[in-house]
Amino acid sequence: MLLVQYPPFTSGCLPDQPGSYALLLELSQAVTLENGRLAGRSILPGWYAYLGSALGPGGLRGRLGHHLRPAREPHWHIDWLRPWENCRLVLYQVGERRLECAWSQSLLARPGAAAPIPGFGASDCRFVPRCPAHLVSLPANTDLQEISSLLSQAVFRD
Repeated sequence: MLLVQYPPFTSGCLPDQPGSYALLLELSQAVTLENGRLAGRSILPGWYAYLGSALGPGGLRGRLGHHLRPAREPHWHIDWLRPWENCRLVLYQVGERRLECAWSQSLLARPGAAAPIPGFGASDCRFVPRCPAHLVSLPANTDLQEISSLLSQAVFRD
């Protein structure tokens, strides 16, 4: 079952079990990333979904707790974007299966959706063919409830 958490986000409300997650983000200004392998890449203002999994120690609570606060030492691709984006919604599914690839493919199939930076968040992608990215730009008229429903359906198609 896909669960939803709205702001304000507190990691204590999240399970310490493994699972997959989607962060629905709003970026209010254009950003050019300055560090890491993504240096020089630009992202335009708009709505985005960042998709990932948390199968290690701390589970969803640990990973999302990290992603929902500014990173002191950036590790994941999303850490380089966190200072400029505003997380509007967290969706997650508890379980051992990696769902971010199925979710990414499902969102990218929507009209107007795109992978703004090839490979963003998908360095450990196991989907065949490989996902273009685990950061998906969403059309301006995106209904967040529709995204939740779409991801719930993708879980069962996977």
